[in-house]
Amino acid sequence: MDKNVIEDSIDRGVGQFATEESIIIDDFSPLFDISQYPEDQHELVLECNRRIEEANSKYRIARYREDMFAKGLKAGMYFCTFDRNENLLGFEFNDETRQMLGYDGLGDLPNEFDSWVKTLVPEEREAIVGLFWDSVRKHRELPDITHATYRMQKKDGCTIWVTGAGRFIRRPDDGSLEIYMGCYRDITAQMELEEHVKITEAIGGVFNFSLYINADDMSYRMISTNEYVEMVPKDPDAIRFLKNNVDASVAESFRQSLYEWLDKDKILAALDEHESTSIEFYSESANRWFYGVFLVGDRKEDGSIAHIVYGCQDTTDAKLQSLAQQKKISEFEKEVYTDSLSQIRNRKFLDDKLVYEPCKAVVMADIDLFKSVNDTAGHQGGDEAIKKVARLLEQSVRKGDVVIRYGGDEFMMVFFDISKEILERKLAFLKSEFKNITLENNPEVRITMSFGVAYGTELVSNLIGTADKALYESKKIRNTYTVIEI
Repeated sequence: MDKNVIEDSIDRGVGQFATEESIIIDDFSPLFDISQYPEDQHELVLECNRRIEEANSKYRIARYREDMFAKGLKAGMYFCTFDRNENLLGFEFNDETRQMLGYDGLGDLPNEFDSWVKTLVPEEREAIVGLFWDSVRKHRELPDITHATYRMQKKDGCTIWVTGAGRFIRRPDDGSLEIYMGCYRDITAQMELEEHVKITEAIGGVFNFSLYINADDMSYRMISTNEYVEMVPKDPDAIRFLKNNVDASVAESFRQSLYEWLDKDKILAALDEHESTSIEFYSESANRWFYGVFLVGDRKEDGSIAHIVYGCQDTTDAKLQSLAQQKKISEFEKEVYTDSLSQIRNRKFLDDKLVYEPCKAVVMADIDLFKSVNDTAGHQGGDEAIKKVARLLEQSVRKGDVVIRYGGDEFMMVFFDISKEILERKLAFLKSEFKNITLENNPEVRITMSFGVAYGTELVSNLIGTADKALYESKKIRNTYTVIEI
């Protein structure tokens, strides 16, 4: 297993790993050469050597600690001891580590390897523990010092980022691992600052005017700005500053809605519920459309909002493009879904757009004795009758309701929200109004219509058959309406 594999094992999204050469410590107290002493003194010499080596080991650890602390890694330390076969014998935290992780003394976080494992973020434990054992197995091929940056979990469950340095301390005789000593410090604030810088840079790239606002006192830092903002009087309060911008540049018709929107309590309430609140407005000074939005910047430990981001984005080009597209779609739909003779909606509109919509009533209607109208006034007179009937029907409904030329002299009316009483009054009114329709060259021809109504909350498609049955009943009498209630 090579060094790259070790580095990769923590590089897949859980942290960072690096190595460096350690300091050279070569001023040990020398051991006695046992061969230079009589055999009966060997036991005494060996005991002296043991004590010298113990003193040397303590000296090395003290120097290594000093070196690590010199690098600023002072928050926490741990020690792992191994036998000559590199089996783990012991694991020890120092008090600073326990304090950093929110534990209270040895009883709360025992000196055990599993205690360290427990402090790792659950979904990252396997990778980081694997890195530790990979490093131990490869320690002879690695520089003395290893560096790792990863996440740890405090006793209260919150997560912190730590960066650490570990050092391999070897036995002088065979190079086997004697002690692995590590130290680390909490770099959460640094990581969050770096992330904040990335976020604010991104915000500055998206919004041509943006603020990073303290939610407590409304003080702010400007992330990005533009020439129109720079001409506005500055104010230490973000809300007042934004209102100054409204006064200086926004079209008058938008000002009142913006003043109402720029309310601290309303903004915080909206952010708590929806994570954002936005408004669109037109700037007279810039002659452009803008989209203003408040977003949650970050939160405090208790969940309350700590900072707010305000961003203002120029939407003019997108708005014009959208309006052009809407116009094209509108022109297309007008051509496709409009009956060429009557200039009202056609059967295709019913089939494509309306048939599966819920409604309150469907009315089917046709002109009474339309064949005789054609026979008397000719097809041109018949077309005139259809046009005038269509115009009267469309004028009698509200904007949201629909009148359709169903085919020939038959029409459909769809009502989405109407009471039965109002609908019947409307049909009675139409009966009286049809008497006033006259054909230009045939004033003697009179127009009447029969109506069939299916009333009840249902899909349009489910009411058409019932409305047809009601129309059949009305046609027996003519110039009347029949209502079938679902």
